[in-house]
Amino acid sequence: MTSSPPPNAPILVVDDDDAGRTLIAFALRRAGLEVLEAPNGEAALEMVRTTPVAMVVCDMVMPGMFGTEVVRILRSRSESATLPVLLMTGSGDASSVIDGLAAGADDFLSKPVRLDELVARINAHLRRTTAWSDVLERRSAALARQRALIGDTLRGLRPGDTVEATAQAICRQVVQLSGMTSAQIFIFEVDGVATPLGFTMAGGEDPPLRRLPIERSKHLRARAMEGPWIEPWVPRRWHPYNDLLTSLGSHLVGYAPVRSNNLLFGLLVIDAEETVDERSLSESLPALVEFADLTAALIGREVAERTEANLARSHIQAIIANSEFEPVFQPIVDVEQKVVFGYEGLTRFADGVSPDVRFAEAAAVGLGIELETVTLRASLAAAAGLPAGASLDLNVSPAMILAPDPLRKLLRDAGRPIVLEVTEHAEIADYAEFRASFAALGPMQLSVDDAGAGFASLRHILELRPAFVKLDRSLIVAIQDDEARQAMIVGLRHFARSSGSQLIAEGVETEAELEVLRTLEISLVQGFLVGRPGTVADLARPGA
Repeated sequence: MTSSPPPNAPILVVDDDDAGRTLIAFALRRAGLEVLEAPNGEAALEMVRTTPVAMVVCDMVMPGMFGTEVVRILRSRSESATLPVLLMTGSGDASSVIDGLAAGADDFLSKPVRLDELVARINAHLRRTTAWSDVLERRSAALARQRALIGDTLRGLRPGDTVEATAQAICRQVVQLSGMTSAQIFIFEVDGVATPLGFTMAGGEDPPLRRLPIERSKHLRARAMEGPWIEPWVPRRWHPYNDLLTSLGSHLVGYAPVRSNNLLFGLLVIDAEETVDERSLSESLPALVEFADLTAALIGREVAERTEANLARSHIQAIIANSEFEPVFQPIVDVEQKVVFGYEGLTRFADGVSPDVRFAEAAAVGLGIELETVTLRASLAAAAGLPAGASLDLNVSPAMILAPDPLRKLLRDAGRPIVLEVTEHAEIADYAEFRASFAALGPMQLSVDDAGAGFASLRHILELRPAFVKLDRSLIVAIQDDEARQAMIVGLRHFARSSGSQLIAEGVETEAELEVLRTLEISLVQGFLVGRPGTVADLARPGA
């Protein structure tokens, strides 16, 4: 009988399927096992001949040399006659199992392999040798201590902790692993830079948080896509923590990717002192991966939401900076007088996204006022080419009116009657404050948009007493076929007149709709039938 392989000898994984081999190798490394990989039987036999291995995990069907042939050759060599071999096959055929066992295989698993079962089978074979039994016992004890640290982390967390506080709590537990000098948790920001959420040293100090340089960040992100790894600490003058980690005696660095829903978003990093060798740090990698999984579970959703918000914010900032929009105008027509009563200023975004959606996105990331300001400025500048004396309706949010300074500066030199239009879909929490802010803007009129559709219903009209009330498109479409909506508009007309308002029908697209509106005494209309939105140049063309 041949001698047992040395403790911590690697497991040799043999498979021509690169993705499957990589997945198995990752699972074994996560379980604390050293791994070698071979893409075919010939390479595997050469590795066994030159390198002591503890066990071979081999695919049954491979180009060139089947797994059964690999087993036969291993059994024919004195140095590998008793080497444990586990064969894998995807055929599910009983004859394959018989062939493999007849060739001398010790164990058999069907593909797709359950990784937890594979690890258990390998450990069971390794325990048959005294040396490996001792190693696995020590490793089991270490994992128990490491899991205790994870339990301490969970017990130390408080409901409502910020992402940063949670990350720092995790780092404080990770750094208690034997021989560690520091622990850090980074997230990869929208701009590609790795930013620390938590950083703790073994002595209990929390260094200042500094972002990594972009090139280093890109390298770490690319490497993290492949799984956890270990590398020597190399002093780098440009590294923001170079002096600190060097002074701590950092010797090796372990990295564990932090993933949520299979998406990489961060990295857990530990620095080890000189007393920790690569083998010892490798044995800590499974614990580091578990802490990385814990990190993902605790902060993954919030980080994802923050990242999504940052992406949206960056997109809105780019739209503002690059003026990725165009002002257009739609006529409001008095169909009885057959004249253009005024124009509504609208915004078209270059990517085709609806203005309602785009302005809501901007408001959600705190850039609503900024986006409204630049689009209103563009509309006012372009409106200089509209017929003199025509009023200009401008859509504004309640927030824009409640922050009157930017709006007052924009409207100061408008040079024409201005109507500010607010939607019924936007809440006004304090009508008295709104009325005061609107009055501070100077002599101009107010319009309420989308009447009949928003949650505010008629309250906007009652509280604000606007000069104009726009009937929502949902009330107008095919109104000739709906007597109930016709009656509703009669009621709205009476209500508006009693409050000093004038109705404007939006979204009129057919002659039948227009004819019914005339019978209901609605003379101001807006829609494709009487004029599509267009630039000043479009509206100036004959027939527009």
